[in-house]
Amino acid sequence: MAPTWIANLLQSAFLLLSWVRGPQTDLEIFSSSSCLRTAATLEALVTCLDRFTVPHAYYDSMTYDLAQPVGTQREDWMSAIQALLSADGNCALTSIPLSLQGLYTVEPFQEYCVLYETASRCGTYLKGWGFFITPSSHRRVWRNIHISAPHPAYDLGTVQQAAAVFEATGARSLLVPGRKRTAFLSNSECIVPTSPKQDYYRTDPAHNDHQELGGCPSSSCAFLQFHGKGASTCPGDDIFLSSGLGNSTASQSWYTDPTDRPVKRLHQNLQHFLPSSWKISMPRAANTRTVTGEFVHAEQASTARRKEWYGAWVRAVEESFEVVCDAGLEEVAEEVKTPCLRPTTCVLRDTTGMNSEG
Repeated sequence: MAPTWIANLLQSAFLLLSWVRGPQTDLEIFSSSSCLRTAATLEALVTCLDRFTVPHAYYDSMTYDLAQPVGTQREDWMSAIQALLSADGNCALTSIPLSLQGLYTVEPFQEYCVLYETASRCGTYLKGWGFFITPSSHRRVWRNIHISAPHPAYDLGTVQQAAAVFEATGARSLLVPGRKRTAFLSNSECIVPTSPKQDYYRTDPAHNDHQELGGCPSSSCAFLQFHGKGASTCPGDDIFLSSGLGNSTASQSWYTDPTDRPVKRLHQNLQHFLPSSWKISMPRAANTRTVTGEFVHAEQASTARRKEWYGAWVRAVEESFEVVCDAGLEEVAEEVKTPCLRPTTCVLRDTTGMNSEG
């Protein structure tokens, strides 16, 4: 990777050329910021923002390096996210760090705050680090669940599905990367494929060692990723759940020991709310050696991603995680007949689309 000062210089030159290149095309005039003005619903908003996702094979080594964060940008991105998670009632109070100004902004959308990239060229995000949405008021946070759809433009329908579940369950946050997982066809060094048919690319945030998580109680907090799967992957399953654990004996036993865990509760509730003919599976201890990462993953066939099943997913997630309450939310707990807990801190660290090794 190029030294920081070279990357900074090239980035500045690239931005300057973008600014002075001449009149915008009609496609460029329709910018990501227009999504917040035209979208009528949260699902429509994420659909619009997703249109700017960096497409397949877009990068080479040089352009990938140019799109990576430099200097304090990665830390400043995380600071902006933590500020949004702490915001209560006014999105405008969340300031954008200097290193991100001109690239990102925070704006209100209905009852939410949206951190999103404003810089684009020819209908494609300039950086592709993703967008982040959180309720603008703590009164709207009913469950400490952080939801993401890590493969936009690839696992079709998962961005809209994640947004629907986020909104309906009163989840804590929604994160969607801004790059297709195949945007840079260079193999990741973070995960070694277990078969010749597997490819893990550097722009695949679900297979990246920078995606660390902080601790939170499993009864009321989770990091849930919505994925899609092809017909040849786990072909007998409609939904395949995993906790993204490592290969140790202790990790493998998560699926078989008697301890109550988020993935087990979600598995049980999905079986209850989705058709009984569907096969909803978890790894057995014998085959968890291929499970990697940190999140609760939901690999889904195309049928399970259809809008008609959003309601079942919402019910399953609601039943799997306890309600947490801020001031005034006791009525929510009463409505869903669930004990009201005080909020806990779910530390969301590097869960961005800033995929980089080195």
